[in-house]
Amino acid sequence: MKFLKSILLIAVFAAVVAGGLSPDTPRAQTADTVVAQSDAGNAETTRRSDVDDLFRRAATALEGGSVSPRTLDQLRSQLVTVRDANSEIISRGSIRASALAAQLNSLGPPPAEGQEEADVVAARRKELTNELAIANAPVRRASEIHDEAVFFIREVDKQLRSRQLDKLFDRYPSPLAPSTWSTGFQEIGQFFRRFERDVQNELARPSVSKKLDETLPLALALTLFGILFLTVLQQPISRALKRYCEKPATGVKALLLALLYNASFIVLPTIGAASLISVFPVLDIYPNSVRTAVIAIPVMALVVIIANWLGHTLFAPGQSRWRLLDLGDREAKIGLRLCQGLGVFVALEVAVEAFELDNAFGLSAISILSASPIAVAAVMLWALAGIIRYSDAAEREVPESEQTAEQPEEGSVKPQESGFLLFLSLLMKASAVLAVCVTLLGYVQLARVAILPVIMTVAQLGFGFMLYHLVLVIVKAALGKRDDEHVPILVAFSLICVLTMIFTPLIAMTWGARATDIIEAWILLTNGVQLGDIHLSLDSLIVLVTIFGIGVVVTRWLQNLLKGTVLPQTRMDSGAQNALVTGTGYVGLTLAVLIAVSTAGLNLSSLAVVAGALSVGIGFGLQTIVSNFVSGIILLIERPIKEGDWIEVSGQSGYVRKISVRSTRIETFDRHDVIVPNSDLIAGTVKNMTLTNKSGRLILPVGVAYGSDLEKVKLILFDAARAHNTIARYPTPQVLFMGLGDSSLNFELRCFLKDIGNVMTTKSDLYFTVYNELGKAGVEIPFPQRDLHIKDFDQLAEALERRQAVPASQPAVDKPS
Repeated sequence: MKFLKSILLIAVFAAVVAGGLSPDTPRAQTADTVVAQSDAGNAETTRRSDVDDLFRRAATALEGGSVSPRTLDQLRSQLVTVRDANSEIISRGSIRASALAAQLNSLGPPPAEGQEEADVVAARRKELTNELAIANAPVRRASEIHDEAVFFIREVDKQLRSRQLDKLFDRYPSPLAPSTWSTGFQEIGQFFRRFERDVQNELARPSVSKKLDETLPLALALTLFGILFLTVLQQPISRALKRYCEKPATGVKALLLALLYNASFIVLPTIGAASLISVFPVLDIYPNSVRTAVIAIPVMALVVIIANWLGHTLFAPGQSRWRLLDLGDREAKIGLRLCQGLGVFVALEVAVEAFELDNAFGLSAISILSASPIAVAAVMLWALAGIIRYSDAAEREVPESEQTAEQPEEGSVKPQESGFLLFLSLLMKASAVLAVCVTLLGYVQLARVAILPVIMTVAQLGFGFMLYHLVLVIVKAALGKRDDEHVPILVAFSLICVLTMIFTPLIAMTWGARATDIIEAWILLTNGVQLGDIHLSLDSLIVLVTIFGIGVVVTRWLQNLLKGTVLPQTRMDSGAQNALVTGTGYVGLTLAVLIAVSTAGLNLSSLAVVAGALSVGIGFGLQTIVSNFVSGIILLIERPIKEGDWIEVSGQSGYVRKISVRSTRIETFDRHDVIVPNSDLIAGTVKNMTLTNKSGRLILPVGVAYGSDLEKVKLILFDAARAHNTIARYPTPQVLFMGLGDSSLNFELRCFLKDIGNVMTTKSDLYFTVYNELGKAGVEIPFPQRDLHIKDFDQLAEALERRQAVPASQPAVDKPS
């Protein structure tokens, strides 16, 4: 029945969170009453006798160790009432004490040792000090009671957890022993005989027997309708609704149709189950041997219905467009059947725990009744772990021709490839193996803890996964986005945070946490913890994150305003504009951090010593990073280079594309990005071709043959420079005769370009023009020529003549074939 209680407790906790009420409303009201009475000076929790009596009872209960868990829970509730009441007194303090402290501060600090102050001031200081001590007495007393109550609460929690842990290791008869089966079947037989006797007794009751003629036909009708509806009528209705919802639709209508079809998997089974469950209230038969199990039947039906609905929602066999996991139809059908099977197993475990509460079976019967379902559930859980990690099914069903046409993007990641699903699948497999092993050893309770929380956690995560996609679809429909488009990252992140806050306590309760543990965790978050002089709480963190987020948004808005509207209307160049926008971002983020910390009330003065110690480490260990950071600030302020400049540094030449705090990105003429540390730009030698202006000199070497008309060559070169539109008129282009070469007369055309970035194209155009004009003028462009001298050439000629001379009388020699 423990698992049944856990399910009901989770539902109650969710309702309490939604309603904003405390799970212990009477206790909260009592605490408010106590606080109100304490203000008047006659609160019952502050009376020494009542508080001491409560603490004595708590100490006796903890020392004896024989008090039932229910009594411990009640005792804990009373301790929490005392703690909360006195905590309220401490937090509010004493108004009279605050007024006296203000008067005492007005007198100034007390005199140092060896100094004296006026007698009137000293007497007044002593009087105020005594009155302040008397006024603070209730707060000190409340602090003592609060601390003692906290101690006893922790001890009660520790003992409850210890008992819960001890219960997990209760050993049942092992299913491997033959005697367990014989004893278990005997206990099962005794149960059936007792059940038959209890049913006869229930039917013999006058309140039942007199109405049996009226209630029996109705009960048979409800039973027949429920069975027919679940086995015959449900499938045709579901198929008809499916055809209706598959009609072409877009936007909100498509979303509503999908929700309607999805809701049918809850509504239709609920109709049949409600018809069957209503048989028991109609007959008014509750046998004593299965009374708790009969009461738990609605819970078991609800578990099976939710498992069926989750299976259809996550896997959606036959509906790939509504399927949340990237699986093939075959794997989707298997996943649905596994979800349904695990739901039936959880329902059976609820029934077994209900039988235990009714003492319907002995230990041997419980052992053999739990062994087989746990083994089957372990196999299904192992198979489900493989299904959720299966990622090749969809690819194998697509033809090869379509695979090449519809390749996924390189950056896309399937859900099955996420690290979280890998961890979840490993947890499911480990849980399955552990549950089977400990069941065979007889540790039934430990096996339940090993497998049931994992199944419930998987179900809760699946429900959260469904809610996440549902909200995203609603947001896309509201924003008019297509299904393949992404929602803003802030919306997705906020949704993940909200779902995490909702499901974390539910999952914690699934794994054995009590409602009081969740409440204590919430109190700890809201009240915060003290770390030295820094007080961290949930509200301070929310304020910190909110103010910082607002600062980031305002900073980005101001940057965009400067970049897109204000700065383009000024005379500043692009480099100065980028420097100003970048500096605004750094200043804005710094101010956002300072304002957020100040608004959240965090006292960071205690971190001064730590910051001083870290500065030494930064000076030695992070010297290069700090050097680059400072160099980046100097680059943005001094601006020896700016974005768009053509520079040459460390053997790399290209345009400056981005100046950040640590490094600068240069794009070479080969369209390669080179990351240069800022310290190299400040400490090294940098050649900036466009620092003050974009003009630059072009030198064009030209060689002509000896004997050419030099004036004509000079005129051709000068006219070619004057005719090109990228060459500046001032300074005037010059043609210089540089000297007499080995094979040519060397000239240089020197001119200045309006934009040095056009140096290569201008140089190419000038060579085309010069070559054509020199050819038209008959001026030869020489190539290197060399004279070859051969020694003893006469002797070599005579040897060649003798070799070629053959005597006429010499017979020819036949070559072998």
